[in-house]
Amino acid sequence: MQEFISKERLGIYESILKVKPSQVQAAYQWNKALSGALVPAMQCLEVTLRNAIDNGIRIHPPKGAKLKWLTDANWITSLPEYLGKKYLGNKRYQKVLNPKKNQNVDANNYLLDNNGNRLVVKKTFEEQKVEKTIKTIIKNGKIATPDRIISMMDFGFWTNLLDEKFEDNNAEIFLWPNLLSVIFPSAPKGTTRDDISNKFYRVRELRNRLSHHEAIWKFHHIKPGTNDFDYSCPVYGINANCSLLLKSYEEVLELIGWMSQDRLATFEKFNSGSRFKALCSVDGLNSFIAPEKIANQLTVSMGGKGVKKIINILNKNQFIGLTLKGKTIAIFGNDAINQFYSNE
Repeated sequence: MQEFISKERLGIYESILKVKPSQVQAAYQWNKALSGALVPAMQCLEVTLRNAIDNGIRIHPPKGAKLKWLTDANWITSLPEYLGKKYLGNKRYQKVLNPKKNQNVDANNYLLDNNGNRLVVKKTFEEQKVEKTIKTIIKNGKIATPDRIISMMDFGFWTNLLDEKFEDNNAEIFLWPNLLSVIFPSAPKGTTRDDISNKFYRVRELRNRLSHHEAIWKFHHIKPGTNDFDYSCPVYGINANCSLLLKSYEEVLELIGWMSQDRLATFEKFNSGSRFKALCSVDGLNSFIAPEKIANQLTVSMGGKGVKKIINILNKNQFIGLTLKGKTIAIFGNDAINQFYSNE
């Protein structure tokens, strides 16, 4: 297996999670299941943030943005370009000291493109992301409409819009704090852009580990006075790491709620996080490495018709629902468990 999975990646299950050598492969599969169970919450957060920012800009544009950058659907290209012009200044363009005869320059020796505009050679991160996305859309044979560009921007782009470079407290040109109450209407009173940005920074760290197929349960202590992880100081043990992961999960849900209580309510209505919460525990790990250690055990007879039926259904990778007095109280299968609570 080490031919396909590095020794370092597997070794942490023994050294940090403290499982036995014979349990490492099973623990690795637990991490894969745990990572998959976290995806719905991450997807909900990303889509909610994207739509909240897009709608906020178009419906409640900053007053000072007029004549600076477009605040209709075209903001996705206009705002990054305006940011580049404002913050990069002349560093944005290429200047030559001794222009050659075949080089077209302006009075200040800045190179000009075929349209007579200064040649842009340096762009902001946001401009580069938009430009790359447009090229991808065109390469796929489609028209790069604002809606298509917006839908293809990744989580890093959206969280980057929370940075201080998009903040101004006087001219009301940029997003913050002008749209703070619009995009995060349910945030606690006194919450600042910096507070929100820090929370999203921590979530982005977690999402990056998810995207790179790293151990989603592994945490490190925070460097004093910063939001940065100290990668030389890991947190040891299943209880501590699961506790921190659950805390991060709750922070994801909290941010969704700050943007839309309805969105959060819908997510919770369908128990979208039930599998993650079940897996992010000692019993969750034990369900993979040591089923006999699961706290709640129920002994059944193999001769029972109901048990035989359940086993046959599970062997076919199908779902089965349990009912009580005509009401569904649980649905389960080989890879999913959804709880339906009853007062009876």
